[in-house]
Amino acid sequence: MVLGVGIDMIKIKKMKNAINKWGDDFLNRVFNKEEIEHILKGKMYYQRLAARFAAKEAVIKAISKQYPLALKDIVVLNKENGAPFCRFKTDLDVKIFLSITHIEEYAVACAVAQKKS
Repeated sequence: MVLGVGIDMIKIKKMKNAINKWGDDFLNRVFNKEEIEHILKGKMYYQRLAARFAAKEAVIKAISKQYPLALKDIVVLNKENGAPFCRFKTDLDVKIFLSITHIEEYAVACAVAQKKS
């Protein structure tokens, strides 16, 4: 059963400005250590951060009526084949189908939430 669908879009410049203004305080409020370490290994640092931020927002929009979550409650990573996935800090009875993309100026994410049972 589908619980909800969420979508979010963010300007890369907005993410870059937030990081330049608040630095590690901002990063540590939004992302967990595993996410940051994963992003630092690749290219397109700001684009990848913005895409993960958008993914977290999309997930929140998809399940907010059933499960109130904060950004840091959601962990967005990639499988070995590059496909994004998310997990939650606490065990929820929800499966998330996630798609993210980014270009020079924007990052977009879409999440579909489905009940596991």
